[in-house]
Amino acid sequence: MSDKAKIIAMYVGTVVLAVVLVATFTWLRKAQEAREKKAMDDRIAVDVGRAEKMEMLRLENDLIATNQAGETVMLSALKDKVWIAAQFFAECPHCASRNGDHLVKLYQKYKDNPDFHVVCVSVDPDIDDVERLQQYAENLNADLKNWWFLTGPREKLHRYMEDEMKFLAVRERLKEEDIAREGRWAHDMGVAVFSKGMIMREKKDLFFAREQGDEMYAHFEGLLTGAIEKALAE
Repeated sequence: MSDKAKIIAMYVGTVVLAVVLVATFTWLRKAQEAREKKAMDDRIAVDVGRAEKMEMLRLENDLIATNQAGETVMLSALKDKVWIAAQFFAECPHCASRNGDHLVKLYQKYKDNPDFHVVCVSVDPDIDDVERLQQYAENLNADLKNWWFLTGPREKLHRYMEDEMKFLAVRERLKEEDIAREGRWAHDMGVAVFSKGMIMREKKDLFFAREQGDEMYAHFEGLLTGAIEKALAE
């Protein structure tokens, strides 16, 4: 082999060795990162994970209200059912979107299960009388047997949703431009899932999630449906 060929072979060998070393170190670094990530994930799971689903709250007191048929009903009648709860008022533009889309979607998915129920409590019961609630329910094709729209004394309903269900406080808007755009009442847009025994298992704001994008909406919806599925299976 000529001196030139030996020099070329030496350079080629050096380059190949360098490539092998770089690839090896890269693989070792990634393997180490993967081990560290797994160790961190395992540590987090051990530190904060729980084997059983914790209850967020349990309703201790009952609510007596009037549904869209003018019947007096009690939430305690649902103690052996899985049900979802939400606030609304008939003139709320956001509720029209949430109820007409998100709640109806959940309702359609589970309405044939006799253990499932939906409850919507008006935050504007002075305006949302029985006649208005009945029309609202009909527009959503909500069956009285498994979807209640409730009205009653305003202070009583507000206090129950805030103190018992821990929904955000209802606030009355004062500026006419805000009322025209958002409706008179600012209220919690969350949807809560209750399991048998009146235990809240999950609560998520699907209206907010939709505004953040499809990924967050799908995640929130998955959490709600997962909680419903698990509660129905219990």
